[in-house]
Amino acid sequence: MKTAIDLGTSDTKIYTLGAGIVLNEPSVVALDTAGGRVKAIGLEAKKLIGKTAENTKTVFPVFEGEVVNEKLAARMLGGFLAKVGYRQSFSSEAMVAVPCGADTALLKKLENTLEACGVDHAYLIETPVAAAIGSGIPLSEYSPCFVIDMGGGVTDIAALSLDGIIAGVSVGLGGKNTDAALIDFIADSCNLQIGLQTAERVKVQIGSLFENDTLGAVVNGRDLSNGRPRSVELRARDVIEPVKKYYDKIFEIAGSVLSKLPPEVSAEIRHKGIYVSGGAAALAGLESYYKAKFNMNVIIAENPAMSTVSGLGSLLGTPELAAKLALNAD
Repeated sequence: MKTAIDLGTSDTKIYTLGAGIVLNEPSVVALDTAGGRVKAIGLEAKKLIGKTAENTKTVFPVFEGEVVNEKLAARMLGGFLAKVGYRQSFSSEAMVAVPCGADTALLKKLENTLEACGVDHAYLIETPVAAAIGSGIPLSEYSPCFVIDMGGGVTDIAALSLDGIIAGVSVGLGGKNTDAALIDFIADSCNLQIGLQTAERVKVQIGSLFENDTLGAVVNGRDLSNGRPRSVELRARDVIEPVKKYYDKIFEIAGSVLSKLPPEVSAEIRHKGIYVSGGAAALAGLESYYKAKFNMNVIIAENPAMSTVSGLGSLLGTPELAAKLALNAD
């Protein structure tokens, strides 16, 4: 069975040859703290975040693109693979996304996790390469492009071609940083404590980089003065400053990568523009915001959250190219 896996900090996505994207669920596990039993994974586990009693805790086995708990990551991924009917066979192979410039230790942890799930033949493909392919960017060995892939816990930034990464970096920042910034901002400005899931809803509902966006949402939480439930109404323009923080930081880092490129590569990128993918790229106003900041064309992928897994899926049909692009922990 040929499978593509994007094991992300926020979500895990699986693509199978012939069926396309067959799973997209949160990368979270709910555990019984007494016996260590897995009570739920994915969507069902996410529903429990912030709502569990002492005998249940929610765990994120992947942090900033790295498997930090191999045992739980394997149980989670194994459960996801079972959901999509994954069957190990002699012809089984998988394309798996890894952060740009991943070191040997990180790759080995991922390989151990895959082997524990019965995936013993995997091509490890750097995320910006997969994202470029999945975004439909015209690629060749002679025509480089510049990709910013914005995940939940990791952002990969790279200049690349079909010959591989020319220059790139992976940073432990992503959409979850916006959630955290919103929690702090609403606590400081509204004296209201909200949880992670509420912060994520606020980001999705009214997060925007348009200065005069009038979208609004009612936000429920706990009053920090008396501990009682309370709600406030917020507009997109009210929360633009905490929303900007992550995107401004990524702009700075991308600028640093761009400044170190060879002149011919810079010229090609100036002509083509900057391609942006990943779930955090879906924010309203990002394209125009970055066009102004980079002073060049910026293209947001049509389905940014699925670019990486779609690119991995495409590579399932071109094993020779996948072998050329793959990393190896050995």
